[in-house]
Amino acid sequence: MKAVVIDAPGQVRVEEMPRPAPGEGEVLVRLRCCGVCGTDLEKIHGHGITTRILGHEEAGEVVELGAGVRGFAAGDRVFAHHHVPCGACELCRRGEETFCPEYPKHNLMPCGLAEYFIVPKYNVERGAVLKLPNGIGFEEASFIEPIACCIRGLNRTNARTARSALIYGAGPVGLLQLKLLRRYGGKTVTIADISDHRLELARKMGADVTFNVSNKTQRSEALSSMPGGPELVILATGSAAAFEDAVQVVAKGGTVLLFGAPKKDAKATIDIARYFLNGTRLVSSYAASEVETREALELLASGAIKVSDMITHRFPLEKSGEAFAVADQQQCMKALITA
Repeated sequence: MKAVVIDAPGQVRVEEMPRPAPGEGEVLVRLRCCGVCGTDLEKIHGHGITTRILGHEEAGEVVELGAGVRGFAAGDRVFAHHHVPCGACELCRRGEETFCPEYPKHNLMPCGLAEYFIVPKYNVERGAVLKLPNGIGFEEASFIEPIACCIRGLNRTNARTARSALIYGAGPVGLLQLKLLRRYGGKTVTIADISDHRLELARKMGADVTFNVSNKTQRSEALSSMPGGPELVILATGSAAAFEDAVQVVAKGGTVLLFGAPKKDAKATIDIARYFLNGTRLVSSYAASEVETREALELLASGAIKVSDMITHRFPLEKSGEAFAVADQQQCMKALITA
């Protein structure tokens, strides 16, 4: 079978390897679709701050069950979450499941970008494998994980009560945040980016105001449309410059959500006195738990969130290198890899 691995900084290789067989409690899945995520790109370039294993926005079909697995059958269409918490430690009891020490230890093997991959027993036992209802295709299902991450991030903020929001980053997760904010209703949503192409897509998807961060006039006009500043600022980018700007422009008593993964060893400078006097609430959000993956699936199944308008490119597994190159150069919105 084919699997995508990191060859050297900036390069991936499609490698031939034996098809794995599921052990006790494991599930073997045949990949049908996997989304390209910005964190995958950072891993490829050597800037990632998590595991080097590629592919976590995947969906496929159950092929074989290991001994003792119940509730699934060959042919089931599923989404499999790559990480799960233990559910029993102090962090899990506090609702901080994605920081559980066990969370990053268990992953799809050899990776989520392989023709066939194993979902480990640990994940299966903790509800990481979700059956897809009729009407949900593999392409839609590949959005479960990023939507779940966005849900978790917004739940950690004032997203449901804020009257205005500013999103830095008009990439896939920025626009998913936009779609969720629209579902919460009653907000003026502004999106900032360095790409005019992506900003145009943001406007088509419902952003009230957009501006290119390199255009001072656009920035000034956009901020003036939110007197006092945005009550919620979402960093759907790992840019240190965007982080610094977010802390400057957020409204008094407002919230800044650090959502986009920063590069390894990234540094930023903020005016601590302003931060203090402004009453700014700074929160971060990493990944998602099974609570959010189930909610994301429900949103897709009910039609509350639609994602087909975000898919701009599709590549077969053997051309994964091209998919990553197109996504890295921001020549697309959402690139999908199919097998």
